[in-house]
Amino acid sequence: MIVVSAAVAARRAAASPVEVFGFGPRHAALAGAGVASTDDFAAVYYNPAGLALGTGMAATLGASGAISNLGINDRTASLDDPIGMTIGLVAPAPLGGPLENRIRVGVGLFLLPTTIAQVDARFPEEPFYPWYQGRIQRDVIVPGVAVRVTDRITVGAAVNFLAGVVGGLEASAGAERSLTARVEEKVPSVTRVNAGVDVAITDAVRVGLAYRQRFEVPFATLAKTEVAGEPIDLDLHASGQFTPDEIVVGAAWRDPASGTTASLDAQWSRWSAYPGPFVSVESELPLVGPLAASVPVVPFKDTWAARAGFETRLADVVLRAGYAFETSPVPLHQTGVTNLLDEPKHTVGVGVGIVLPKWVGGKDARVDLGAQVQLVGRRSISKTIYGGGDPYDPFTSLRDEVTDDPNNAATQGAQISNPGYPSMRSGGQVFWAGVAIEVPL
Repeated sequence: MIVVSAAVAARRAAASPVEVFGFGPRHAALAGAGVASTDDFAAVYYNPAGLALGTGMAATLGASGAISNLGINDRTASLDDPIGMTIGLVAPAPLGGPLENRIRVGVGLFLLPTTIAQVDARFPEEPFYPWYQGRIQRDVIVPGVAVRVTDRITVGAAVNFLAGVVGGLEASAGAERSLTARVEEKVPSVTRVNAGVDVAITDAVRVGLAYRQRFEVPFATLAKTEVAGEPIDLDLHASGQFTPDEIVVGAAWRDPASGTTASLDAQWSRWSAYPGPFVSVESELPLVGPLAASVPVVPFKDTWAARAGFETRLADVVLRAGYAFETSPVPLHQTGVTNLLDEPKHTVGVGVGIVLPKWVGGKDARVDLGAQVQLVGRRSISKTIYGGGDPYDPFTSLRDEVTDDPNNAATQGAQISNPGYPSMRSGGQVFWAGVAIEVPL
């Protein structure tokens, strides 16, 4: 049992700020709206078909950071790796004839300063915010391509790319009676698809449809050890950086003369397929036989979101604002072991773009500034003590951890070490800000 506990405790091994805050300050200011209007590098995430709506070559370089004011009772929940860099590049494919100006490629990257990816597989009773603490700690690498099929229809696809960790460890007493070990770990690639279509209904109105495939970073290790001649095997599995299958529909109105765009998106996310943020441990122990960690099954819920964004140009200044509402995948009532903290979120974004006329080769460059606040609703979790009868379910109740002894008053009543007992409060805000420069090439 000691070996199993130690293995579960070693939980940090490899999420995406793009899904949480937006891809760069322009789109964060629009609260992520833009399935039918995004035409820069960020289209590889929002709707790859949008790549074909732009013209020419451009490069984007930016930086951003986030601060948490989320509460867990009377303390603040911090964010790991809250600072990162955004890089984007778009260009037309160098083709002539009937394919000229019909194919455009792009790539978007978000890079952390010291980490490629981090998997947080938690203890079941650990209080944390799964939306933020475990989803923003990974590099994002998304190349894409779009084709203008007709003057009114474009289609596109992109690949969301990273890597996982799969392998094993063997340890045993060597010839000199010292512990020797052999490790074999593989880093397989993880690739998932973003795809979309964009249709011009009129010269001013466009509609878009995007699909984003489920993404997660797997971690799996089989530890084969031998202690005092007895084999002890541990099989550990975890899933980090989870983003569900998503379908987004959107519409946009654009007035090229004034540089004004209004966007409205509706999004569905299949969070009910989330395997959960916990480590799955299976073991084969001498004299005991098979042993598996008891991991609560959490009934995560599918979510929906509505996003609206507005952008307009006044002389050499571009003004932006956005609002989004998104429901929570975390069950409202958690009367058992888990303490997953979340509530529906309101996101408000604002930003400004400063146009630099004819800054590079006679073409306009642009500096973008954006800020965002996400308001997470208040929640109170209350626990229920298991009273016997029905089979025990760790998600619905807690067990008394000490058997009552009539001769020991300290054992009377419920002895519970769960940090959410008898109740826990959560909620607060997350603040984000970023800057980027887009330069024509």
